[in-house]
Amino acid sequence: MSSLTNKYGQWALVTGASSGIGKEIARQLASKGFNLVLVARRKKILDELACDIKINNRVETLIVASDLSRPGAVKALYDSVSKLDIGLIVPAAGVDAMGRFLEKDYTDLESMLLLNILVPTEITHIFGQNMVNRKRSGIILISSLFGYQGIPNFAAYAASKAYILTLGETLNVELAHQGVDVLVLSPGLTDTPFSQKMDIDFSKLPMYAQRPETVARTALNALGKKPTVVSGWLNKIYAWENRFIPRAWPVMLFCFLINRAIKAHASKKQVTT
Repeated sequence: MSSLTNKYGQWALVTGASSGIGKEIARQLASKGFNLVLVARRKKILDELACDIKINNRVETLIVASDLSRPGAVKALYDSVSKLDIGLIVPAAGVDAMGRFLEKDYTDLESMLLLNILVPTEITHIFGQNMVNRKRSGIILISSLFGYQGIPNFAAYAASKAYILTLGETLNVELAHQGVDVLVLSPGLTDTPFSQKMDIDFSKLPMYAQRPETVARTALNALGKKPTVVSGWLNKIYAWENRFIPRAWPVMLFCFLINRAIKAHASKKQVTT
């Protein structure tokens, strides 16, 4: 039994478990002995993940295929697992809406804000009610490096992640005396389907893509020890630079860099077609 299962119990819940960081956190939790509630929209992929986890680890899994952005979906999720003693939750589901703010379809922006802000807030609130009655519990919220400042072409996305960062920092203090460890994980560029689908040439940015395995390990190592963690030393520099220079400077810098990277991607796409 791992130190995490000793602290938080036998069951953990991960949303967004079908891909990316959420999937890797689920894998690593299984390797530490957690039984898992795996939540995402695509049941087939969850079935495959559950099968793989069971082959490699002696743990139980429960699959919940659900679109959490639908009205009542979070409450339905809670009701379906309420008999389990869940001591750790990771609301990792999220989406991005890249592009200039006024050029985006507002319906897309609204859907993103719902999934990135309201869903993890409701999950934390509804599951947190039970967590304060346990001796020890844990919550890992997923923010982003972009949550530390305004990012042109990612305006609403960055704002949604800034909300999660602030929420998690606050709950880390509010819930500490009730035995609930709250951590905010802020990944930078990560090699996931999430980033691979973006119309941007990341080679034009002063960033390097981390592996999801590394990001997940960073989060699990920090849980119960820190209120927030940024994965990767270069990302830490970007996150903390606003403490030493005017906030407007990095926003303008990222505006230039991202616009250049978008143009580079468009040029490459034009050449290949």
